Order: sequence, then structure tokens, then C-alpha cells
Amino acid sequence: MLSLGIDGGSSSAKWSLVDESGAIKSSGNSTPIDGHLYRVESQVKLDQFLQKLISDLGDLRPGVITLGITGLGSPDVIREKFLKTFPHSKLFIGTDVGLAYRSAFEPGEGIYLYAGTGSITVHIDPKGNEISLGGWGYLLGDEGAGYWIGQQALRSLIAQLEDLESLDLLSKNLLQDIRVRAWPGIREFVYSNDRSKIANLAPIVSISASQGSENAKAILNGATDCLVELVRRMERRLNSKNMPVSFGGGIAQASLGIGSKIEENLGREITIDSYDHSFTAAKLGLLT
Repeated sequence: MLSLGIDGGSSSAKWSLVDESGAIKSSGNSTPIDGHLYRVESQVKLDQFLQKLISDLGDLRPGVITLGITGLGSPDVIREKFLKTFPHSKLFIGTDVGLAYRSAFEPGEGIYLYAGTGSITVHIDPKGNEISLGGWGYLLGDEGAGYWIGQQALRSLIAQLEDLESLDLLSKNLLQDIRVRAWPGIREFVYSNDRSKIANLAPIVSISASQGSENAKAILNGATDCLVELVRRMERRLNSKNMPVSFGGGIAQASLGIGSKIEENLGREITIDSYDHSFTAAKLGLLT
């Protein structure tokens, strides 16, 4: 039997196909997918992903599929689309952060903190129940994540322009990166792109901080505070302090320095997630 594992995120999707021994038979990357299938664009993305996946697999067909997907809001529709494409496969659907947790911990062992475009913490208890805090999306939450960091930087830039202040280092770097000079260009950049473009400004904030920008340092410190609070909230929810923490997502990259700041605030070491979640999903499928 072949087992297919899929890690469907808002930045990219990755899949791994393994045989009964757990050896990888094939793997690949694809465009992002999400579970917000009440949006037409999300349905189109999933349809395109499935078409490409079938093509990439060639004659190989999985006996079981384990899918972890961001924004799991329409599982019945997802199931229908997958089983139409893979009618003879068993299908298991969960969240991408739940899959990330299982890459780092066994149930009951720790707290997984994710910060990419958005932010969330998750714990899976010994009975397999998934408990999550955060992850409400950029309109209601996601504090401390990439979009939040980019948004804070843009707000600071706009305030400086409106108040006719001299632009600080961070604002100059932002204007250079997005290749505009004034508000009309900023407005077009913000409202003609999806939120990932704003999240992708986070490295500019990090670079500016390393160049001495106090404003950028303050934004990164604020992001750290938000993410630490997510961990603290989960600890209170579980009534358990000092649980191991694994930190994943684009904001966990060492170059941003937020991981070390979180360690300092928590007062203990954390691990940075470097696992292939699609491979974890494929291996989990073999256990069914």
C-alpha cells in the first residue's frame, strides 16, 4: 500500500508518497491551498492542486491519504473533491498545525507555536483531542505573525508621511523594497495584493533592526510579546507550565531573531521546527 501525505499551507503545499516500509517513492511542491472553500478562489486553488497532483503521481495511486490543511473550514467539500479524484483511497483530514504538532511531539507532550502569515498555538492531548488558541485570521487576530509585523511597519511609514516627518531607516527600506515613493503607491501595493505580500515585509523589518532601526526593533519585540503570550495562554489552558515548545513557520527562521527572543522571555530553550510535515502525514497514514 502507498500512503500519501499532504501539508497544505497558505504559503505553499507539499506532498510525500511512501511505501509500506516508509520509504519515499515520490514527493513534490505545489501552490498554496486552504480550507476556506466558501471562497471561490480557494476552490479554484484546490482544484488546480488536485489536477497537478494527479499529473505528478503518474500511474501511482495511494491507498490512504492524510491531509493537513490550513483554515480547515469545509471538510465535507474537501472530502468530496479528494474522493472524486482518488475514489479508491481512504482519506483522513486534519489541520496543518495539528500535523506540525505530530511532527514535533507525541500527543500530550508539548506546545506547538506557529507563526507564518498568521499565528496559532496547538496542543494535542493524550486522547488525540486538538486544542488551539489563536489562528483567527488577519482581521481578528494573528498578532506577532508576518502579516502583523508588515502591517505595523506600514502603519509607521504612513504616519511619518502624513505628519511630514523625516523618514526613519525602516520606512526608507520599505519604500525601496516595494518600489514606491508616496501614499498612492503604498495604497496600490496593499490593496492590489493578497496578505502574503504584506507578510513578506517581515524580513525588511528584521534587516532594518540589524541596521540599528529602533522602530524595527520595537516591532519585533512587540511580535515576540504577542507570541509569548500565545504560549502562556496555552499553558494556562492546560494548567501546565514549562512544557516543551516547538516553534515553526516563516517567522521562526533564525535570521529574524524572534526564536531567541521567545526563549529569553519564556526563560527556557525552544526547538525550531525543521520537519517535513508531508512526510509525517504519509507515515501517519501507514498506521491506519
